[in-house]
Amino acid sequence: MNIGIFDATPFWSGGSNRVFVLAKELKNKNHNVIVCCLPGSEISKRCKQEKIVFELINPLFDINPFALIEILKIISHYDIQIIDINSPKFYWLCSIAAKLKKIKVIITRNVPYRKKGIKKIINKLLYNYLTDKIVTVSQKIKKELILDFNIQEEKINVIYDGIEFPDMNEIEKTDIKFLNNKQNIHFIGVVSRLDKNKGLEYFIDCIPLVLKKMSNIKFIIVGTGKIEQKLKEKVKKYNISDKVIFTGFFHEKEKYKILSCLDITVVPSGEEGISRSALESMMFSKPVVATFTSSISEIIENGVNGILVKPYSSQELAEGIFNLLNSDYKQMGIQARKVIEEKFLLYSFVSGYEQLYKNLLTVL
Repeated sequence: MNIGIFDATPFWSGGSNRVFVLAKELKNKNHNVIVCCLPGSEISKRCKQEKIVFELINPLFDINPFALIEILKIISHYDIQIIDINSPKFYWLCSIAAKLKKIKVIITRNVPYRKKGIKKIINKLLYNYLTDKIVTVSQKIKKELILDFNIQEEKINVIYDGIEFPDMNEIEKTDIKFLNNKQNIHFIGVVSRLDKNKGLEYFIDCIPLVLKKMSNIKFIIVGTGKIEQKLKEKVKKYNISDKVIFTGFFHEKEKYKILSCLDITVVPSGEEGISRSALESMMFSKPVVATFTSSISEIIENGVNGILVKPYSSQELAEGIFNLLNSDYKQMGIQARKVIEEKFLLYSFVSGYEQLYKNLLTVL
């Protein structure tokens, strides 16, 4: 199959990770995969390293005739049979291009993306008339799409992420200085893009509340983003700089080293797809504190393999963290690992997409 995958994420995220893993595994299965992404994006650099064919294109805005012409050229050049769109910036351009070329088109929805008013009406046209299939990363997102846009249930497939299990020998060799002196200290981590919609302000606000009850804790924040400086200023204001470590961006090997040394992970966002960092934490047998309004609640059984709390509340987050640390959290971590092994295997992820593509191409 000749498959074009479109992603407009400039930074590295769970969504771009999903695209990259899918493209790499499809290529390994001898499919012709073309990733179309932004110039200078992290995914373009990784595609180059893995020798995945990629094209650089910046749509700039939703209906850009010049970008549409470029997309049509790419479709023709690579004889693309099916398009999988992973970013809203490409939704309309790629859907229109696919219809003009009479090829199949899929939209993959990685995160909640609810609309109101005129945008809701416009997107209803997109989902119902310009796309052949929709993939969601969670049941929650699927239900919201059906509710918001009156989409037929059979048009939407849920395909959970596939997790690549790393080489533990390589991870153990990786040296990160702040992990070397962990004596009698609990490490609590957040791995996230540092942006407004991630609930990180609530996480910072909850830290002093946790420290009032337990002082032998360090909080590790892995990632970069627009509100990084604001978060650092909050930490300084609370006078807890000695308790909080901002690591910046890490590639997988270093990130996995951190995850392997954490006691628990926190996903503080109120609205979230199935967080990649949460899945990777669970892969390392680390239980997660998350909000019950996020899609991650689909795989966390409260008190069994993690803790669920109310969203947008530093008090709730603090209580969730404290309660988890005072439970048999290592046993919860073992249960968390079982979920990954049962539902998030790489084989199931790739096979789900491969079968969907094949089914679409056999429909006349």
